Amino acid sequence: MNIEISDERLKTFLRRRFSAEDLAWIVNDVKEMIDEGESVDTAVYDGVREFIKSKKFPDIDEFGPEQSYWDSYLMYERPLVSYVKSKLNL
Repeated sequence: MNIEISDERLKTFLRRRFSAEDLAWIVNDVKEMIDEGESVDTAVYDGVREFIKSKKFPDIDEFGPEQSYWDSYLMYERPLVSYVKSKLNL
């Protein structure tokens, strides 16, 4: 399921949760992986997942039912993937 997020909602979500440095780090990390020959999709999703894992967001439900985990995890992954793709013109 692909959910469209308006540019303004995406910007608001990202500004509230991440620093400019965080966002630049993700974009640079993904760009570096692509430059090293990783496929675009692999680089984008691996870069975003690695970032999410490193931050240990308290509202990701790691101990609840599996669906609850994925719902809470995707709340971060989807907007970050959209952001990275837009910044790298992918």
